[in-house]
Amino acid sequence: MLLMQSLTQRRAGKVVNSSVRYADVKRVQSQVVGSMPQWMQSNMKKPPVSIDSPSTSDFGLQAGVYGALMGLTYLSGSSIPPAGYAGADVPGLILAGSFGASLYFMTKKNVKLGKATVITIGGLVAGTVVGSVVENWLQVDIVPFLGIHSPAAVVSEVIILSQFLVSLYLR
Repeated sequence: MLLMQSLTQRRAGKVVNSSVRYADVKRVQSQVVGSMPQWMQSNMKKPPVSIDSPSTSDFGLQAGVYGALMGLTYLSGSSIPPAGYAGADVPGLILAGSFGASLYFMTKKNVKLGKATVITIGGLVAGTVVGSVVENWLQVDIVPFLGIHSPAAVVSEVIILSQFLVSLYLR
């Protein structure tokens, strides 16, 4: 009697659950998902790196730290050392500080150290490529730009900017 009642309801189109209506029809997967390899499908479901919107306090703190590093880089790039003097590699030391700050801020957001290191190295490489292109376009060793005489300072400025963006937005 119950089976007959549910059959008459289904024939009349009075089905409670809409997934039951076409239960015997197989679902078609989209062509994009079906053409990708299995490992790529699993990575697309859970991406290894995600974009995260920062809080106001994180933004202010990181902007202050990276702004100070960019200011130090600008000062070291705008000063002209005496002839024959090969001092310390100031942009390199500042970049090391930027790398450490990026690792610190990312681990503070509960990103594992290994993942934070890989993301930071990616930001370093991206900043180096973009900074080299900008420096080749500006040619600051021939014509100084905004008082910067050192090509390393221009590349360092772009690297620090990329480290700031990576540590602020990626997770």
